[in-house]
Amino acid sequence: MAALSSATTSSNANESTRNTIHLDDGDGKYILRGMISHIGKNTGSGHYVCHLKKDEKWVIFNDEKVALSKSPPLEHAYVYIFQRKDSLNKGNLAF
Repeated sequence: MAALSSATTSSNANESTRNTIHLDDGDGKYILRGMISHIGKNTGSGHYVCHLKKDEKWVIFNDEKVALSKSPPLEHAYVYIFQRKDSLNKGNLAF
């Protein structure tokens, strides 16, 4: 039982140390850049497509077809792609 209590004490000390570490890496705000959604009756059949935002307009990528998307299914996506605001114009994900 003594080994268990010392392990618990050590674990609690590590946890409190982690909680006091301050990381100055910005405000952590993100913008939605894209999403992957599904077209079809269920996930066993149908087709996945990607919508990306370019110049404040949504573009759908559907195999060989690429077109503007007037009303992307934002609420029905399976995967959402975000970009951190403070990384804009730093050479990555230049949409």
